[in-house]
Amino acid sequence: MGAACRLAARLLVIAVVLTVSVGIGGCGGSKKSASSNVALQITAPQDGDSISADRVTVRGTVTPGDATVQILGKPAQVGNGVFVGSVALHAGSNAIDVVGSAAGSTPATTTITVTRKSGQHRRKIVNNPPIWKKTDCGSGLTVGPNTSCPFAENVRAAYESSGSGIMDVYSPTTGQTYRMYCTSGSPVVCTGGHGASVYFTSGGAGTTYSVYDCGGGLLVGPNTSCAFGENVQAEYYRVGAGWITVYSPVTGRSYDMYCASGSPVVCTGGNNAAVYFR
Repeated sequence: MGAACRLAARLLVIAVVLTVSVGIGGCGGSKKSASSNVALQITAPQDGDSISADRVTVRGTVTPGDATVQILGKPAQVGNGVFVGSVALHAGSNAIDVVGSAAGSTPATTTITVTRKSGQHRRKIVNNPPIWKKTDCGSGLTVGPNTSCPFAENVRAAYESSGSGIMDVYSPTTGQTYRMYCTSGSPVVCTGGHGASVYFTSGGAGTTYSVYDCGGGLLVGPNTSCAFGENVQAEYYRVGAGWITVYSPVTGRSYDMYCASGSPVVCTGGNNAAVYFR
């Protein structure tokens, strides 16, 4: 074979090798494709909507259809690429964050803002503290459900000794000590313990005072706005009785409140706030 023939044969072999190499390694057989992105869209409510209710149902679509969705950090129901979840609203502006994620994909986040309209008017009434099941212990002392008069007397004595705020009070009825929170002002409103509520005016005067009807079974005491009362009610429905932290649209601050269970629910705290609702 001549030199020219041998060179042609070698070039042919090289070409075949290159063709096979490209076919195996260059046509994507072993390379990973780029990760896809999750697509997320809220269909209801619309950004900027005003809502009267204390909760809103958030709906939307997500791709891929088996992605997981969280609304304000809580899992939403997802089926066939459609998600739905319920969100509690406080009075004023509410930002609702929705996050969609799927294995091997880049997560997606979207946010809308809705406004919960609060009652603008309240009707002033003058009445005893709104305790639907109350007991008059005498000497200006009144108690709500789950509260004995001997315990209430100890609560008043502790208040007159230490003033408003948090106090631990012994109950002669149960033999246990309970933590109570008492507001200042007139009358004093104390809640805590095992759903206990106690009302009195320091010095033994009567407990009649002004409360405000915010509508829908929500009442607030002196130094308490309806907008704040609505937020207290919404947060109680979300987490239940005990200590809660609640934002006030009126002052722009958050306050610690203690809510005692029962009927009605009685919450006290903040800057001498009192809230009542069923």
